[in-house]
Amino acid sequence: MVEPDYPEMNESIDNISLYVAGGYNFAVETPRGSQTQNARDAETGVLRAKKLLAVGFAFPFSFGFLGSTQADEGDPLKVLLPTDADLAIGSLLRCRVLGGTATQKSSVGPAKRNNRLMAVPLLLHQDDPPYEFVDMPPDKVNDVEDFFVACQAAVGKAAKIVGHLDKSEAQSIVREAVRP
Repeated sequence: MVEPDYPEMNESIDNISLYVAGGYNFAVETPRGSQTQNARDAETGVLRAKKLLAVGFAFPFSFGFLGSTQADEGDPLKVLLPTDADLAIGSLLRCRVLGGTATQKSSVGPAKRNNRLMAVPLLLHQDDPPYEFVDMPPDKVNDVEDFFVACQAAVGKAAKIVGHLDKSEAQSIVREAVRP
């Protein structure tokens, strides 16, 4: 296996390439088990504590973004890594997008669709990671879906799972989010 060509450590987070050999560059904002959601600060380029989850909630898996992307709300495209690997804040790793979960959220006004992409890290010595969303263990998918719905309910917002995204749909979302 050829090691990916990662950017130099002194490069700006804005210069992280999206593409890397065999997948995409993923940066960890919030590690698995954290009760604090972190986010990239556009002004300084560093990660900052964005919000605390409701009491009793913690991220079931690492959460972060794909390099050189911009989602509709202006932030980099967010992705969840359903893996038991312990990944530190700021870790940069190669991943393969599997698909995702389509969530519909509403509080005031019309309901808003929110796609949550999922990917697997491509690490040395990793046991056969899944290639497609349908290959993911159902208990991991349920954990992710329960987490997103329950977190919204804890802050008084309604959310429901309205479908799943396959690999090609997720890759299309990534292509649309590539920053020029």
